[in-house]
Amino acid sequence: MPAYNFKNMQVVPPAKDFIDIVLSKTQRQTPTVVHNGWSIQRIRQFYMRKVKFTAQNWTEKLTQILEDFPKVEDIHPFYSDLLNVLYDKDHYKLALGQLNTAKNIIDKLAQDYVRLLKYGDSLYRCKELKRAALGRMCTLMKGQDSSLKYLEQVRQHMSRLPGIDPNTRSLLLCGYPNVGKSSMMNILTRADVEVQPYAFTTKSLYVGHMDYRYMRWQVLDTPGILDRPLEERNTIEMQSITALAHLRCAVLYLVDISEQCGYSLTQQAALFHSIKPLFANKPLLIVVNKTDVRPLESLSVDEQKLLRDMESEARRISSGGASSSSSSDSSEQYLMTMSTLTEDGVMTVKQT
Repeated sequence: MPAYNFKNMQVVPPAKDFIDIVLSKTQRQTPTVVHNGWSIQRIRQFYMRKVKFTAQNWTEKLTQILEDFPKVEDIHPFYSDLLNVLYDKDHYKLALGQLNTAKNIIDKLAQDYVRLLKYGDSLYRCKELKRAALGRMCTLMKGQDSSLKYLEQVRQHMSRLPGIDPNTRSLLLCGYPNVGKSSMMNILTRADVEVQPYAFTTKSLYVGHMDYRYMRWQVLDTPGILDRPLEERNTIEMQSITALAHLRCAVLYLVDISEQCGYSLTQQAALFHSIKPLFANKPLLIVVNKTDVRPLESLSVDEQKLLRDMESEARRISSGGASSSSSSDSSEQYLMTMSTLTEDGVMTVKQT
């Protein structure tokens, strides 16, 4: 699958600018004066050249745009789904399809008018045919103004997307909003993700990198997820779901034990169990954060049971769906505690 560099895509001009660019190039790079005494054959060639050159110009520019934008079917499923979440796949394909149709119509127009110019019987007739050809091409492109503006907005947004490599070793941080994912990201990597005391500070995917056992790891900070049906989730949450569904990665599920994030331990456990199908075949670790505010020992019996249930589920998922009793790595820890404020326990989590 081709790896796309979204930052190298060329600017998509609006229809008016597009027309000015193409017509001015035609004016600059083709002869402009018909001299007295030219034979009708030479006059025909003069105007045919202008029509052909303009059509070729349109075709080159439109082909460049169509090749720059990734085809939904050709790219990694992660990027394909991310395109659908952020820009609506149908609208995106429709805009590219309209430009492709316009390119084909311009080719056809050029062929038709070149054929008519071969039978032009006077300078005036040839000149009017050339004007009609270029006029129809420009009118056609004016009709594509909305598609061109939409694609330029998509291009600007795509150029700001993080460079996520779906095929490299990855560590993904997920959980409710405001549980400490971005703080954890800032400690593990050199990324500088904004941290604020309110929900949904992180509105898109962020990427950082760290070294672990002499290997390079890609760390992904995802927006917070709320426990609700998939169809009710917004664009911000769907980015996290897309990353969980399509990226092969180790997952850290962060739990705010202090409940300062505004969600109870019961709600956080319910979210874990509702999205656990997305953790299938991925190494999974439950990380209990903000232990500086509320130690693990101060939890009630019911709350401790919630954490134990999550830990046993994490062990089962990490061992490929085998029951925890039969798993050989029962000595390994699947529930860790830390505080991103004091950085207590963060390095232990990283070494695990």
